[in-house]
Amino acid sequence: MLRLGPRNDMFFDLLEREVTNLHDGARLLLDLVNDYSDAPKKVDRLLEVEHKGDDITREIMERLNKTFITPIEREDISGLAFTIDEILDMVTGVADRMLLYEVGRPTPEVVELCKDMERATATLVKLIHEMRRLSFESVRSLCEEVKRWEMDADQVYRRSVAKLLNEPGYDPLYVIKWKEIYEKLEDGMDFCEDVSNLVEGVILKNA
Repeated sequence: MLRLGPRNDMFFDLLEREVTNLHDGARLLLDLVNDYSDAPKKVDRLLEVEHKGDDITREIMERLNKTFITPIEREDISGLAFTIDEILDMVTGVADRMLLYEVGRPTPEVVELCKDMERATATLVKLIHEMRRLSFESVRSLCEEVKRWEMDADQVYRRSVAKLLNEPGYDPLYVIKWKEIYEKLEDGMDFCEDVSNLVEGVILKNA
């Protein structure tokens, strides 16, 4: 059994802050695609969230380097921190590309994908919180929920790319821009599943 003290709880606190910040970013992205007015200001807000996430990730790594005893294995803490940070990079990258590429009005497909991202990251917030309790049943249920959102996003992604490539009339540049944006979101969803797999592994190792 793990012995959790004030010092050890610090890492759970930091991971919870990091994943909550990620969910804030996903909600901002969903707001952006639902209402594309004032897009530059909304992207700036997302970039601020990304910078905050970078700061939290940096703090986790600095504290890992200074802490001898950790509540779970060091590689699990760093793996979770970096993967959560990677998801936020994907979320911000989508918003940034939409602005830089001047894609215009968001497609219905990107709205669907952003909804899945928001739902998946909301579940990750619960999952990281439950990891502290080392409750296998609750963690397994939340991991399955993340996998469902990832599978749904995968289907949306496949339909979206097929539509771009197979339906006539699309400008080639339009296809290139949106295909990259869809891929970025799909990659982010894959990383959400990676986080759930990491947490599940932590629970199994410490059962």
